[in-house]
Amino acid sequence: MADQDPNQPTYSIGEVRERTGLSSRQIRYYEAMGLIESLRTNGKHRRFTEEMIDRLLTIKELLKEKSSIEAVRQALQQPGAGQSGLQKKTPALPRYPQMSRQGLTSLYPVSNRADLLAMIQWLEGQKKMKTNQDP
Repeated sequence: MADQDPNQPTYSIGEVRERTGLSSRQIRYYEAMGLIESLRTNGKHRRFTEEMIDRLLTIKELLKEKSSIEAVRQALQQPGAGQSGLQKKTPALPRYPQMSRQGLTSLYPVSNRADLLAMIQWLEGQKKMKTNQDP
């Protein structure tokens, strides 16, 4: 992990699994196919950055629309494609997309204070939107 910024957090494959809803096998497959990259510890354990987690979420969304990994690869290579399209569909808290589909049942996936504050702000925004929509 020599090229890694020591101030940038990294996540284990288990943490990435929880945050993306993907299996370990899927994550390793996307890495083997060259869609993502992982950092390696001295013990050869995979570590992933926020950027790679966001890319995995983009891949997950693209696979709903695309028929193959090759089609996803081509979509990811287009300038401005992928993540920007994903953000238009799910503008709130892209790191926790499952929150928009299910009710919040636990703060377990939150691993630091910044993520917790972002989640609280998102929930407050959702509450205000519901209040404004009710007659």
